Amino acid sequence: MMKVLFVGLGSIGQKHLNNLRSLGNFEIDALRTKNVNDLDLNRIYTSYDEIPCGYDIIFITNPTNLHFEAISKLADKTENMFIEKPIFDKPKECNFSKGINYVACPLRFSKAVQELKKYVEKNKVYSFRAICSSYLPNWRKSGDYRNCYSAKSDMGGGVELDLIHEIDYLKWVFGDFEKINCVSGKKSDLEITSNDIAVYSFENKNIIGSLHLDYFGRETKREIEVFAENETVKFDITKNCQNIYTDEMKYFLSLIKNHSKTHYNMPREAIRSLEVALS
Repeated sequence: MMKVLFVGLGSIGQKHLNNLRSLGNFEIDALRTKNVNDLDLNRIYTSYDEIPCGYDIIFITNPTNLHFEAISKLADKTENMFIEKPIFDKPKECNFSKGINYVACPLRFSKAVQELKKYVEKNKVYSFRAICSSYLPNWRKSGDYRNCYSAKSDMGGGVELDLIHEIDYLKWVFGDFEKINCVSGKKSDLEITSNDIAVYSFENKNIIGSLHLDYFGRETKREIEVFAENETVKFDITKNCQNIYTDEMKYFLSLIKNHSKTHYNMPREAIRSLEVALS
């Protein structure tokens, strides 16, 4: 039975925990100070010093601003790491475990994004217009949105980092961008300290495109239009997304089983996405 440690068990950590359990039997420990007894964990640590070596997988799912510390202190205690996005709150050099270090990129498992990638590979596309817009308080119906990390700039919140999935899939589909411009800020009446809007323009040798991110849109939108040689096509990413996290977990476990040397989102790729997001 594989030994697994979760560092942080907020909403996304619990989602990964449940998906992992649905795929097999694992001995699961956690590092967390809050009461997590209802999650049926094997052991709960309260400090890094208590954690032994020998874990098969460590999940880094604590707030973004704490990722660097967690990875640095735990890299020699596991063969493999699953790191929630974004990898850090700012680009940094870090020593990772010697096995597989995977950074979350669930939108690559979306049927819409996969169809988009196939379309771009087969058609002449000149430009794109992407958007991810939703109302932050609706994300956090079980608690006060003002207390979540998304609302706090000092915890790595803000649309640029929180919605970095959009930049990840755009780079995956269209390639890296050579010219990047961004305007961002806090414009709404939301009671947060992080940026609630960012608008990007991107260019490389093949394409020019734009990306709009916000926390205040009352109508949830996650979609992209591509302007091709003979038509304009829209891909709605909000549809058919129910299983992307489970599919991503299956993919991650297959990497470990097959001792893969490369994969979808290695740390250097995730750091490049972070550089683009913070341009």
